[in-house]
Amino acid sequence: MPLDSPNIYQMPPKTLPLTPREHQVLEELALGNSNKLIAKNLSISTYTVDGYVKEIYRKLGVRNRSMAAVMALHLGILDMGSTALARSQQNRA
Repeated sequence: MPLDSPNIYQMPPKTLPLTPREHQVLEELALGNSNKLIAKNLSISTYTVDGYVKEIYRKLGVRNRSMAAVMALHLGILDMGSTALARSQQNRA
């Protein structure tokens, strides 16, 4: 690779903004919740959750749940003090 070419590993991914509902699903996903549990917690169908998860993957440029959570934390979309994450920590205490 030439020295003046951009390193793809150092370039931030181009992400699209998440809708408020996608953000809620992402928070639940980052907690490790299954689609079934996410659906229950958000009062939506599992099919709807599936659609949101696929759209989140597309927007973040990832292929799985773990990478979605890591990318969201890396990009500042989620933080360890976010509402759902804080609620999870309180429930575990």
